[in-house]
Amino acid sequence: MTPPAADAGLPASRPVSSRSILFVSPDREESRLVQAGLADMRPRWELECFEDPSRALERLRAQSVDAAVVDLLFPESAGVDLLRSIMESSPTTLRIGLSLSSGRQAVQQVGAPVHQLLSKPCDPMVLKAVLARAFAAQDFVSHDAFQNWLASITSLPVLPRIYNELMQELKLEDCSLERAGLIVARDMGLSAKILQLVNSAFFGLGRAIGHPAEAAVFLGSETLRGLVLSLQVFSQFQQLKLVEFSVENLWTHSWTTGVLARKLCEFEAAGRSITDEAFMSGLLHDVGKLVLAANFPVRLEENIRLARERQHTLWEQEFKVWGASHAELGAHLLSRWGLPPAVIEAVAFHHRPAQARCQTFCAVTAVHVANTLGRPPAPLGQLPQQSVDLDYLRGLGLTDRLESWRQMLQEASQR
Repeated sequence: MTPPAADAGLPASRPVSSRSILFVSPDREESRLVQAGLADMRPRWELECFEDPSRALERLRAQSVDAAVVDLLFPESAGVDLLRSIMESSPTTLRIGLSLSSGRQAVQQVGAPVHQLLSKPCDPMVLKAVLARAFAAQDFVSHDAFQNWLASITSLPVLPRIYNELMQELKLEDCSLERAGLIVARDMGLSAKILQLVNSAFFGLGRAIGHPAEAAVFLGSETLRGLVLSLQVFSQFQQLKLVEFSVENLWTHSWTTGVLARKLCEFEAAGRSITDEAFMSGLLHDVGKLVLAANFPVRLEENIRLARERQHTLWEQEFKVWGASHAELGAHLLSRWGLPPAVIEAVAFHHRPAQARCQTFCAVTAVHVANTLGRPPAPLGQLPQQSVDLDYLRGLGLTDRLESWRQMLQEASQR
């Protein structure tokens, strides 16, 4: 299948004159420090500070903002209530919660409807970095048509609770993978799935692992993060019942893609960082399909039907209808959650790797190859699958690796 021409791809990002940010905290000194720390971002960023959540909500009802940073320690859960109101009235606003610096105490706040969680007292430099990365990633995957598309989405999930809690543990100076495993163990379904996957043939262990704490030590922090996040995201959509779309089948494909992308990086000795990024990207590369299934189920199934009839891939059909695809939507969601830029890029461009910024072997390469070569050929009359982009590999000087990759991935898939 020939990919769409370059001009059928993602249009250029529209220029952003300024970003509006609300900082809501009862601590005047904290607000003053944040104002001083972000002063050099004016006029690109416009920061407004409020001590009263009700006043902040009035401001938001008058005009939406790009980001809201809210202290979660207001009395009577006023900060959490404000975030819920923002989620309902302005779902595209980036929501950041501020909690206590102690990871143990911060766990009490992870149920708040936030995309990201930062420690108090708020470090202006950390906040600046988080906002800059989120805004840059949003520009990276956004354009006019896509913004209109997002505006009608009502279900853009927040960062799952167990993953948020796990992140708080792993940020501690005395963090422990054993304790991280015990956090995971509190969710029986999550624990069972992780133990099933760790003991699968993909990992090739010579012995059985029977407890999440032991699994956490074996997997390492980055792989554990990826698994927990992907499993929780998929679990949020298990209730979806569509004729043309199966969450279970999508999870199986996503798990396979993640594992094969990881093996491909190990095969190429790409290094731990790229390997971890590829694994997480593979697990989450199709998360945009879940958001579509929850928000546009009829249109998603219609696109699947039309793609099958016209023998297009699904992402080609999505581009014809929307000018964007599930890949860009998934990348947008992950950018709001603060995932690494390399993961966002791999998800955004797993169908169109030549348009990615990274033009060496990286997570984009691994996920694209695993997603294409790791699939069995589509039966006649079924939804066509994308072929590997040979021009992209040729540009990277990697076409001579293709056959060895194909053989390695085929052997791994048959285990």
